[in-house]
Amino acid sequence: MQKRTFTLLGLGAFGLTVISFVLLGFGRLVLSYRTARYLSAPTMFLSFALLVGLFVYSVLVYVGVAELE
Repeated sequence: MQKRTFTLLGLGAFGLTVISFVLLGFGRLVLSYRTARYLSAPTMFLSFALLVGLFVYSVLVYVGVAELE
């Protein structure tokens, strides 16, 4: 993986987290808290999964199994 791709994926995960909180906030204004959580949960889960994947990849690069070009 290239450094630029790794950085863009990290920024994408940050953006998904921000979108999730925005969805939760606006959802609470219009809908109930429970429904707002259901609306924001998929983006938060996707962001978390992306961050876990990037963390695992960075550990593999640190150990020397994978290479960051």
